[in-house]
Amino acid sequence: MDEETNRNNTAEVKPRGWDALEEKLKGRGLSIAEVQEARKSFYEGIEVLSKMFLVCYEAEKQEK
Repeated sequence: MDEETNRNNTAEVKPRGWDALEEKLKGRGLSIAEVQEARKSFYEGIEVLSKMFLVCYEAEKQEK
């Protein structure tokens, strides 16, 4: 096995999205209840953003 292949197999995968945020919140000492509330808020925010995107996308599509 060459060095490049070995390096690719051992690459560290960093968490993204909620997982990354959860690690940071726990690292700052938030309680389980606080993390759960943050998770709820995070996913509600994602839902709002996705709906806003769809509305804007449809409006832009109709303009063309």
